[in-house]
Amino acid sequence: MSEPLHIEPQARRRDRAATETALLDAAKMVFAERGFDAATTRDVATRAGVNEQLIQRYFGGKSGLLLAVVERFGCEETAHGCTLPPTTGDLESDLDAFLHHQLKHTWKCRDFTKVMLGRALLDADIATEMARTLQESRIPCLLGRLEALRDQGAIDPGADLANVAAGIATLGFGLGFVDQVVFGKDPEKLCPIVRSLVRTLVRGLAPRG
Repeated sequence: MSEPLHIEPQARRRDRAATETALLDAAKMVFAERGFDAATTRDVATRAGVNEQLIQRYFGGKSGLLLAVVERFGCEETAHGCTLPPTTGDLESDLDAFLHHQLKHTWKCRDFTKVMLGRALLDADIATEMARTLQESRIPCLLGRLEALRDQGAIDPGADLANVAAGIATLGFGLGFVDQVVFGKDPEKLCPIVRSLVRTLVRGLAPRG
């Protein structure tokens, strides 16, 4: 009589992790392509090549699966947050580069961002996760650059840089998503807007003499 097959817990964890990864990858693509309402767990499971029942087991259903995708997207965005163009040491150039970087990146992520925003209006957990992503991915690196420029004397010592960084990050998302994706504005037509905003910010942040 043969011995029963024994699977080590570590192997089970690896298998589950691989399955979850496959489901998250598939879900992000399916949600982006079809939208949350039209997408089905069967679509996702088929794309991932796994049993549909595992979505319920691992994520509690379609809403839980989307939340998990948004959480992972937030981690990716946080890692991406500091991949900004190299600092020039000049406030105007750095702010201009930051906002143009956000225009390009937001456009690249537009399909899945549409899904997140649509669900955020209905699902408080998605809204909270989106807010956390903005707070942790875009703001810290920009704030670090602004603080360095303040230390160099390019920014007034009394400037509230935490709120300035938060406002600029929100502005970047607004220009990148609302203007480009929702209103369909040509990115080239946004460049003069960015330049004017940057010059205004630079004047407002200049040291009081």
